[in-house]
Amino acid sequence: MAEAGFYSVATGEDDADAAKCFLCGKELDGWEASDDPWAEHKSHAAKCAFVQIGKKEDDLLLSEFLSIVKQYMINETKRISEVAKEQIDEKAKLVKRRCLGRK
Repeated sequence: MAEAGFYSVATGEDDADAAKCFLCGKELDGWEASDDPWAEHKSHAAKCAFVQIGKKEDDLLLSEFLSIVKQYMINETKRISEVAKEQIDEKAKLVKRRCLGRK
């Protein structure tokens, strides 16, 4: 599964086989022994840059590897900014409640 870009995100028995793509963030679970990770990744996240290149990490050309790293950095920057925005919004709500005399 790792060759197809997945890493484990299992947290317990309910999702013991949960896996997530390092690049696009697609999470899949309910894997069957006969499932092909590349085919599953492609069917659920065809626009993933790693899927579109379709090569194992060891087979990537330098330009392909750098393209994936660039996309990873873009995705991670977006994710971090979304988390920061949510935290700022929550803090703003708390401040507003305090200013209005609510708890």
